[in-house]
Amino acid sequence: MVALPVGRSPLVFQVAIALVVAAAMTGSSVEPSQEAKKDKTGQEAGGDANKEVRRVTEKVVREIEIELRSDDKWTKIERIEEPLLFYGEPTRNNDRGSVWGWGRKGRPVALLELWQNPEQRALWRFAICNTSGGKLRARHAGAPWWNENDSTVELKDIPGIPAPAAETALRQRQLKLLAEKFTGHEFWDPGNTRYELRPLKRPLRTYRDEANGVLEGGLFTLANGTNPEIMLFIEARVDPKNNAKSVWQFTVGRLAHAELHLEYNGKEVFEAPRGWGVSGSNQPYWLGQLPAAIDVVPEKP
Repeated sequence: MVALPVGRSPLVFQVAIALVVAAAMTGSSVEPSQEAKKDKTGQEAGGDANKEVRRVTEKVVREIEIELRSDDKWTKIERIEEPLLFYGEPTRNNDRGSVWGWGRKGRPVALLELWQNPEQRALWRFAICNTSGGKLRARHAGAPWWNENDSTVELKDIPGIPAPAAETALRQRQLKLLAEKFTGHEFWDPGNTRYELRPLKRPLRTYRDEANGVLEGGLFTLANGTNPEIMLFIEARVDPKNNAKSVWQFTVGRLAHAELHLEYNGKEVFEAPRGWGVSGSNQPYWLGQLPAAIDVVPEKP
């Protein structure tokens, strides 16, 4: 249970907490977090090669257009300009990894992971997930690509915790403490091995959308090494049953083909089978590949 001194602490103590929290919360609604920056490539950021990787990756992402079905019409959704995460995963022989999102206000409606195998530079591997709670479709290079599909994300209450605080800084502190109580693991090759997932401490993105009931939200990831597998959204929302109250809820997106398990306070709250039976161009989760342009990125010696 998360215990916070909301509404009972002396004013000076509340101000002190707010200042500490404001200094600690570096994730924002317009920039990737410091944790994301630290994990950009699995090594120190910078250098001409990394800049060129980013340029080539952005070119791939610019060719993807996401549309959301709302009010019986399709609306194009703006991409979040900055990547949410850069990473490298040498243990799986993957590199040039990145995560991108669409939807600049509120919860991103779609997440895309891109990466390459160093021995197959002619291809980009991708995983894409519908996190909108509604219907999406997408085009690539002007042609139909990701067919209409309906999101399977489902908001669930986080039980046994205090209501969201009234002050923004305190809600952000609650958000961080809640994220720390989620753990995860996955089963994957070889031999259906169990792998414990590492939570990145800071959110990849924080957001609000009060018009749609989101008072505070954060996107967190649980990773295999540096490879993002479970995408965890935690939100302080207006209670749909009582507009005078607010509640903490969570939902999950996947960027992995492995069998996934998520726990809260040691109790399982989400599971998903291996992706073979649920992945497809007409499904809310899709693992696939795209052709790559001629590789002009300098390789490391």
